[in-house]
Amino acid sequence: MRLPIPYLAAAYALILLAPSSLLADRNALPDDFPLPPITYGGAGGGTSRSDAMTLTHCPIILIPDGFRDHTDWTGSNPGNTTTTNGNVYATLLQRGFKPIEIWMIDLSPAGHYMSSIEEATDDLKLFMTAVMQYTGANRIQLVAHGSGGLLARLTLLKYNIAHWVAAEVYIDTPFQGDASKDAIARTLAGDPTAWALMPNSPLLHEIQAYGETPTYSSPRSDIPFRLPTLTIGPDIRTNGRFNSALRGAQNLTFPDYDHNALRCSPETVAAYADFLKRPALPLLPEHDRDADGFRGYQWGGPDFDDNNPHIYPGAPEILGDGIDQDCNGCDKADHGGREMELPIEDRDRTP
Repeated sequence: MRLPIPYLAAAYALILLAPSSLLADRNALPDDFPLPPITYGGAGGGTSRSDAMTLTHCPIILIPDGFRDHTDWTGSNPGNTTTTNGNVYATLLQRGFKPIEIWMIDLSPAGHYMSSIEEATDDLKLFMTAVMQYTGANRIQLVAHGSGGLLARLTLLKYNIAHWVAAEVYIDTPFQGDASKDAIARTLAGDPTAWALMPNSPLLHEIQAYGETPTYSSPRSDIPFRLPTLTIGPDIRTNGRFNSALRGAQNLTFPDYDHNALRCSPETVAAYADFLKRPALPLLPEHDRDADGFRGYQWGGPDFDDNNPHIYPGAPEILGDGIDQDCNGCDKADHGGREMELPIEDRDRTP
């Protein structure tokens, strides 16, 4: 049935009157966001960098499951949740987060597999640095669904960047693998993560540290630390273990919800929204002396040299110069190491 012209006009007027930030956040990134060139895209983050001055929580990056995009966080694929739309983005706004604090990354178009794990980890790392630079936040938070959690954990280990993160949430992530997956068929179909989901795969051993939250070392300290970690799972056992749980984490189970509902049901979102209330302060000019967009280390930020605008998280590394340009405690070398980077042992830890 076609609506009468007056009703159409009224509906159009309501769209024009709707806050532009809500419309833009749901479907796109801010126009002035420095999206890394190799990153597929995403949504969220408000509409202007000036909103960063209102920052109160460490920004959240929502990472979708494989074969999905950011629309999973805005209402698609709600599963068996009792809510009407399963809109995580809207729920986080209702629970006190601001648009500038909620970001969603697309690692591939919906319905397509990621092109490679290597490229996806690059994408996530650069997206993390772009969010920190855009918001001026000293750290970010990660919320990952399904196999997106494996990718998030691999990114932190691969680049030695756990010190950029304030907290992490993993939703139904198969840390012990999933024997029901047909790894060979899925790999041949173009899914590079399929082989990694097999129980006891080498990559799973690497990124889930045999079922525990790993111990990290900050590039500026020899004191080991563990990230505050929350897991959300359905209480399903795989090989005698809780598949989604990690020793050392806060593990919550919701047996009434399926894989998608664990991501977006009111009950589960409430649980991880409360966990993510990590405070952040707006970036002041005196906390960024070299004006590269990152808070200096002496102010609790990730920039290890606040007097050099060429040193900041995500900066290009120069081969073999003995300098840690991207603030992860490593220098680029022509032999070995993750991403051709090896730890700088005799580094100066003074700000």
